[in-house]
Amino acid sequence: MKLHLKSDSITIHVAENSSHYLHVSHILTHILGRSFWVNDTLINFVTPQNSEQRQAFLTSLYYACALSSKTHNASFLEKLLHASQKPIRLVKKRLIRPFKEVPIDPYGLLNAKKTESLASIRKKYLTLAKLFHPDTIAQEDATTVKASTTKFQQIHEAYESIKAEKTKKIAA
Repeated sequence: MKLHLKSDSITIHVAENSSHYLHVSHILTHILGRSFWVNDTLINFVTPQNSEQRQAFLTSLYYACALSSKTHNASFLEKLLHASQKPIRLVKKRLIRPFKEVPIDPYGLLNAKKTESLASIRKKYLTLAKLFHPDTIAQEDATTVKASTTKFQQIHEAYESIKAEKTKKIAA
């Protein structure tokens, strides 16, 4: 969780899976009232009767942030409390969940069989490498070049994997 004091608002950045997120969201929407959502940002406006509640809330947020970062800045806390009449923005940070990479079959990628000789697989590798090499792709657009570069790297890694496997078998 991070607190930012801007000229027009107080911004709280918090991850959607954080233990603080539900707490902060609940206080801003239900206890302090006058809130609305814009995309993933909750905006809360001040009402005259909740000035002390806002200051207490901001103080508790400050100390939660200070505790997690192991820092204390008294002047920032003072500025934060002076700005307690500004709108409070709660920005939910979405977590990008890493996708599980499916292992690629090196033989399937090179259109080869496990029983083929290394020389035969090398010919198939060179044909595919020539086809997908970034230098041979017309520089049409960045996405095409990136896709062919990725494919070329996969082909190269597949060949190196097969080559290491076959040479290990020959040596044994």
